[in-house]
Amino acid sequence: MMIDEGEADWKVITIDADDKWAPFLNDIDDVEKEMPGMLDAIREWYRTYKIPDGKPPNTFGLGERFMDKVYAKSVIDECHHAWEELITGEKMRKIESSGDDEVKSLVRKLSKNSLFMLLPELDEHPEAHPEDYPDDDTGLTF
Repeated sequence: MMIDEGEADWKVITIDADDKWAPFLNDIDDVEKEMPGMLDAIREWYRTYKIPDGKPPNTFGLGERFMDKVYAKSVIDECHHAWEELITGEKMRKIESSGDDEVKSLVRKLSKNSLFMLLPELDEHPEAHPEDYPDDDTGLTF
């Protein structure tokens, strides 16, 4: 997990299924085994890529370790769930009883209706809902 200007900024390392390396890279440990030094190079690129813009180097959580695909999938699922709660209005319903008007205002601004007002041509893509598909353990996301 990268820390970018004090905030968590998750990065997911993936490979195109058609890439010549894909048959050999099924999880993060395979990357170091098959391509020694590649993970260190990726980490250093993310650490330094904003320095030319005058920003400080990024830092990393999790002991600067790359996590496996099971961990990555759990983060993706958690973020997707939070996004769905936001756009469906579920998050707003959950915080209605909260006394924090600033939080309510922020969630309201990010609600589905606000998103559609900002981008009227926004089209929902039901085919993109992973819960509609069977579990796929053959994926190469790690």
